[in-house]
Amino acid sequence: MASPPSSSAPWRRLNPRMLLVHPVRELIRYLPVLLLAVVAGSVGGEPWWTYVLSGLGVVIGILRWVTTSYRITPTHVQVRRGFLNRRMLSVPRERIRSVDVEATLLHRLVGLAVVKVGTSASHGQDGLDFDGIAATDIAGLRAELLQGITLPAPPPSAVRGATPSGSAGVDPSGAMADAEAAGRDFSGWKWSWARFAPFTLTGVGALFAAAFFALQLQFFDGGLLVRLPIVRAGVDAASRIPTIELVIGAAFVLVVAASVIALVRYVLAYSGFAIWRTDATTLHVRHGLLRTRQVTLDERRLRGVSLNEPLSLRAVGGASVHAIMTGIGRDRAGLVVVEPAGPRADGMRVAGAVLGPLDEDADPLTCELQPHGIRAHRRRYTRAAVGVAVIAAAVLVAQLLGYLSPAVWIVFVGLVPAAALLAEDRWRGLGHALLRTRLVTRHGSLARKRIVLDTAGIIGFTVRRSFFQRRAGLATLIATTAAGRHRYSVPDVSVEEAWRIADDVLVRAPRPASETTGAQR
Repeated sequence: MASPPSSSAPWRRLNPRMLLVHPVRELIRYLPVLLLAVVAGSVGGEPWWTYVLSGLGVVIGILRWVTTSYRITPTHVQVRRGFLNRRMLSVPRERIRSVDVEATLLHRLVGLAVVKVGTSASHGQDGLDFDGIAATDIAGLRAELLQGITLPAPPPSAVRGATPSGSAGVDPSGAMADAEAAGRDFSGWKWSWARFAPFTLTGVGALFAAAFFALQLQFFDGGLLVRLPIVRAGVDAASRIPTIELVIGAAFVLVVAASVIALVRYVLAYSGFAIWRTDATTLHVRHGLLRTRQVTLDERRLRGVSLNEPLSLRAVGGASVHAIMTGIGRDRAGLVVVEPAGPRADGMRVAGAVLGPLDEDADPLTCELQPHGIRAHRRRYTRAAVGVAVIAAAVLVAQLLGYLSPAVWIVFVGLVPAAALLAEDRWRGLGHALLRTRLVTRHGSLARKRIVLDTAGIIGFTVRRSFFQRRAGLATLIATTAAGRHRYSVPDVSVEEAWRIADDVLVRAPRPASETTGAQR
C-alpha cells in the first residue's frame, strides 16, 4: 500500500484506564497455565515457570498500551502498535463501512469500550480497532470517523452499562430502551428462548475442549491428572459399577453438563438481543450480558440470509438466522447473527424483515423448492451404506484382534435404521429454486440450512463433478460471491439443471461494473 500523505494531525493514546484492564485480561488469558501450576503443586510439583509466564503476560499487556497510538487525518485512519515488531495500519477513510462498539465486563467496570472499524477490505487484514475508548467519547469518535460517510449516528448510550459520566454502572433500561430511541426493535427475543440453547449443541464443543485439556494433563509429567486423590478415588468407584450402568450414567452426566454449558453461553452471548433500523439502509444489532456488542450493518452490502435448522434444533421447532454481508471482516466470516436460536416462526419473520420488500413471484423463505430426483436419492442411501460398511469393517478388525466382544454387533440393530433415516432426511432436505432476483438452496440434515442469495451479488459459478457424481449424472453447483463464506452450493443437482441456473443468473442478473462474472467447468 502506498504511504498516505503526511498530516499534522496529532497522535493520540488510548484511555489510560486500559492500564487497569490489560493486566487483568492477561492474567485471565493465562488461567489454564495457572490451573496447571495449582494441579502440579497439589501432586508434589512446582512449575515455577508458569508464574514467570503469567508475570510476563502482565508486562506485555502494559506495553501494549504504551506502544499503541492512533490518529485520524482528513484522508486516513492510522494505528501504530507493537514493541519489538512495530507496525502501522493505515486505512483510507473512504473505505470505512461501519463503526461497531463492543465492551467486556472489564471494560464496563472502568467505563471503557472497544470501537471496531469495518472497511471494504476487512478480509485478510488486521482489524482496525481502538481498544480503550471512554464511553463518553464514543459518540464523538464515531462521528469523526464517519464524517463525510453516509452512515447514521448511533443510538444514545452506545455501550449498555456505561453511565453518562463514564463511570461503572448498569443501564437499567438495557438494549430495549436504546432500540426504542433509535427505531422499533423487531427481534422479539425473550428470556424463555434460552430453552433452545441445549439443542444448539454448543455445549458439546465445550466438553470436547475440556476433554482435550484433561488429556494434556494426563500425559503431562507422567500422568499428572490421575495422581490427584479425587481422580483416583473416582476411577476406583467407577470400576466397581457395572458397564451398562456406567455408560448410561456417564451419558446422562454428559448430556446435563453439555446442556448447562450451552444454556450459560446462550445467556451470556444473547441476553437483551435487539435488532432495529435507523433508516432505510441501516440495521443495528445488539446483544450480550457480560460482553456487550453493537454491530451496525449497511444493508446496501446485504447479499442474502441463512436460515439455520440443525436436526436437534429443528426437532423442537427452532431456528436461527444469519445475514450474509460483504465488508464485515474475517473474524465473523461475513456472517452476522440477526436472530439467535429461537422459535422458527420468529426466525422466519426476522429473516423476511431483513430481506425487505421482495420483488419476487414467491417468498424465498417459504416457496416450494425443486427436488433433486431419484439419482440424488440413491446417492444419499449409497453414502449412508458406505459409512455403515466402514464402521462394520473397523468393528470386525477390532473383534478379530480381541479388543471387542461379539456383543458389539448389537449396536448395528440401531445404527443401520438410523443411517437409513438420516439418508432419507438428507434427501428430503435437498432443494433449490431460482426466483426473479434470488437463488434459494437448501441442503443438510444434521446441519440443515436454507440460503437465500441475491443473484446480483453472485460473481460466478463452478460446476463440480466427482467421479461418483459423473457416474450418476449429477453435479454440485457452487455460487461464488464476495459476501459471507464466499461459496454457496446446490449439491447433487442434474448437470443440465446446474448449467441452466448458471446461464440464467449470469445472463439476466444486473451487476455493479466492478464485478465480473463467469462459470467454470
